[in-house]
Amino acid sequence: MTSSDGGRRGLQITLGALSAIPLASGLGGALLGPASLPGNTGPLPPDVENEYRYTHAVYAAVAPLIWSAIPRVERSGGLVRGVSGALFVGGLVRLLAWQKAGKPQHALVAGAALELLGTPVLVAWQRRVARRA
Repeated sequence: MTSSDGGRRGLQITLGALSAIPLASGLGGALLGPASLPGNTGPLPPDVENEYRYTHAVYAAVAPLIWSAIPRVERSGGLVRGVSGALFVGGLVRLLAWQKAGKPQHALVAGAALELLGTPVLVAWQRRVARRA
């Protein structure tokens, strides 16, 4: 992934593979609601159910945005930075929730790690590809 193109093909493959995460999680949460979370023990208030499904639908919308950047990833810096920035802020909010409510399940901790550590790597990688194009 360090070829003369700055890793363009590797970045395209990585973005394509990583886009499956918000697609699957977003669709699961939007369609199933909080029941999609392992360990969910019962119904939630209607407002929480509504907000949960809404935010997951928005999360699922990240995948098509990422897909739109893949063919011309070297020219899609704004999109990669925008989506990565939104996901990074989401990771920060997960940390805040962790501090206020306690440690979440492992999958959500992994999500926060990917949002906080992975997105800056993707932004830097895209910049490198753009410089080499």
